[in-house]
Amino acid sequence: MSDPNRPYDADYGEQPPPAYPPPAQAPGTPVQPVGQQPQAPVQPVTTGTENPRLGLEVGRYWAGALATMLVAALIGLAASFILEEVLNLEIQPQADLLATGSDTMAWVVAGALFALLAAVVLYLLVLSTPRPRSFFGWVVALATVILAMVPFAGQADIVPAVLAAVVWIVIGSAVYSLLTGTLSRTVVQRATA
Repeated sequence: MSDPNRPYDADYGEQPPPAYPPPAQAPGTPVQPVGQQPQAPVQPVTTGTENPRLGLEVGRYWAGALATMLVAALIGLAASFILEEVLNLEIQPQADLLATGSDTMAWVVAGALFALLAAVVLYLLVLSTPRPRSFFGWVVALATVILAMVPFAGQADIVPAVLAAVVWIVIGSAVYSLLTGTLSRTVVQRATA
């Protein structure tokens, strides 16, 4: 009995076609399905000079940066509300940069501005440095440590200063993880000439 999946059985009296090895391809090259025309790769809109090997999908990057700003602002809001209103703990107030008159809003603004500055720094590092993620990690870590130590300057009470430091560590960790995640989804490799 012949196998219907093998049309070149000896029962049919035909010889199978000769086996040709597939043409050599570079590792990682996708195989083009039979019967389809090859398509030119779509190049995303990028920015920056042509010298660096990395670029960014600008729109998606800044959308991710805005979402990171929202998360950082909400961390400041949640921390201030939970610590002061729910747990009745005092947290060291932040500088009120926009003169809102509220300690809670000062934390919201501080978190959002930290995320915005981090996004700008990462953007510039991608366009100018050979290992932007490594440099960005150091910049965010050092900035977070500095901001976490500021509440301890002067004659501050220890508990509010510790709580403020913890909030800054949470904000810094969130900003780093969200922006590096955004970077991994929006960075593109430039073609070299």
